[in-house]
Amino acid sequence: MRTSSKYLAVFCFSGLLACLSLSGNAEESSPKQFGPWVWGVSGGTLYQFDSDFADGPGEFNVTRGVLQGSFGYAWDRKTSVSLSIGAGVSEYEFSQQASIGGEQPWDQIRDYRVSLPIRFAPSEKTSVIIIPSVRTYIESGASLSEGRTEGVLAGMSWKLSDSLTLGPGFGWFSEVGGGSTAFPIVVIDWKITDRISLTTGSGLAASQGPGLTLNYQLADKWTLGLTGRFEQTRFALDSDGDDGAQVGEDQSAPLLVTVEYSPWPMTSMSLLVGAEFAGQLTLEDANGDNVANSEFDTAPVIGLTFSSRF
Repeated sequence: MRTSSKYLAVFCFSGLLACLSLSGNAEESSPKQFGPWVWGVSGGTLYQFDSDFADGPGEFNVTRGVLQGSFGYAWDRKTSVSLSIGAGVSEYEFSQQASIGGEQPWDQIRDYRVSLPIRFAPSEKTSVIIIPSVRTYIESGASLSEGRTEGVLAGMSWKLSDSLTLGPGFGWFSEVGGGSTAFPIVVIDWKITDRISLTTGSGLAASQGPGLTLNYQLADKWTLGLTGRFEQTRFALDSDGDDGAQVGEDQSAPLLVTVEYSPWPMTSMSLLVGAEFAGQLTLEDANGDNVANSEFDTAPVIGLTFSSRF
C-alpha cells in the first residue's frame, strides 16, 4: 500500500512552513520582546504505517495533517485571551480485503475547530486555563452539522515550589452521534532536576485525550521527550439515506519519542517517532447502536510538528 502523494506534500509543506517561521527570526541576536498582541501558527503531520486487523483480513494506514493559527492579547505573562482556528485531514487507506462490520470503511476524514483559550492568575501562585471549543469531524460528503461537537478543557494549577506546579483539570465534550464524554487531566510542570521535567502533554491535532510528557534537556536548544496519551476521535460518515449519518470511531494509546529543537523564543519544531497501541476502529449506525469493532495490531508512527508565536 502507498501513502497518497498529496499527503506527502502536506508533510513537506509542514516542514517548509516551520523553516519559514524560523528563518523569519534568523537575524535576531537576542530574545524578542513580545508585545501585548500575539499571533501564532502551529501544525504538523503524522503517518501511521500499515497495521493488520487482529480479528479479520486486511490492513490500513493513516496520514494526518493539521494547520492552526491563533491571534490574541496578553495583559501580562499569566493573563491572556486568544482566538484559535484550525483545520485538519486524516486520509485512511484500507486494503481491498478490509471491512468493518461487512461494510467498506471510510476514506478521508476532515476536521475543523475554533477555540478560545483563556488564561489568568487569581493569585501570585495560582493559574487557570479554560479552553471552550467547537469542532466538526466528518467524512467527505457528510454535512458539517452531523459531525459537530462542543466542549471545554479547563485546569487550575498551584506553584507549590520553584520546581513544581501542580493541579487538577478536566475535559468535557459532546459526542458525534449523541451523548457526551468527560475525562480528568493532570496539570503538571515538574522540574525534577536541572535537565529532567514532567509536563502535561499535548496531541498533534488538539486531540481530546489526556497525556503526559517526560522531558530531558539535551542542550540549550534540544529536548528529548517521551509522551504517552489516550486518543479517541469520532466522526460522521457520508450517508445516502434519510435516517442520519453513521458514526466511525478511531481510538488508540500512542507512545512517542520526541526530539524538539527550539532555535528562538516561543518557536519549536519536533520529530515524533513511536507506535500506537491498543488500537480499535468502531462503526455505529445512525441510532448510536454498535455495528462492529475491529481491533488492529500495534502500528508504528512518524511525524513532524511545529509551533511559533510572535
